[in-house]
Amino acid sequence: MQQIFTHMKTKIIEKAAELHFKYGIKNVTMDQIASELGISKKTIYQYLNGKEDLVKHTVDYICDQIQNQIDKVCLMKLNPYEEILSVRNVINNMLSKADYSPYHQLKKYYPEIAKTLEERKFKSIMECLEHNLNKGIKAGYYKENLNKEFIKRMYFSNTISLGNPEIFPPEQFDRQETMDMFLSMFLSGISTKKGRKKLKEIMHK
Repeated sequence: MQQIFTHMKTKIIEKAAELHFKYGIKNVTMDQIASELGISKKTIYQYLNGKEDLVKHTVDYICDQIQNQIDKVCLMKLNPYEEILSVRNVINNMLSKADYSPYHQLKKYYPEIAKTLEERKFKSIMECLEHNLNKGIKAGYYKENLNKEFIKRMYFSNTISLGNPEIFPPEQFDRQETMDMFLSMFLSGISTKKGRKKLKEIMHK
């Protein structure tokens, strides 16, 4: 019985995630989710305590999906450039599912959930970059005298800004192209001569 309960709850959350990416968090109703799944709205409320609870579970689900893929990348024997570009691909693949970013709606309508998401993203990016920077410095690709704490926080703040539609309107700036341009500039800036040569090789593959 517990397995059936968990399976249905997961199906609801997966469908909500899909619709939130497609239409935005604010625009998706419980009726719409129920209709897509062929169940009643009452059934959804057997598993979740309303829209805000559903949004929270959806955000956790998406974060878990991304984090699991990033963890797999970090366990692979990649050089630091291949690693960070592979993480970029994980993020890009997730963003490609969205017609527009649901994050800023989340921040507007569910600020507490958005705050928790920011904290989780910050922790994940800090850990991922610490691992990557240490690998790059050891390999002689990144400069030895980097202020790692500054570099990590600068990366985080810039990636947040790149996703802000008020700063980078999506009709003017393609999200993936903008992120790729930033990442290329970022990596060039922290790289040694040896590293920039390696980066150029990888970027031209």
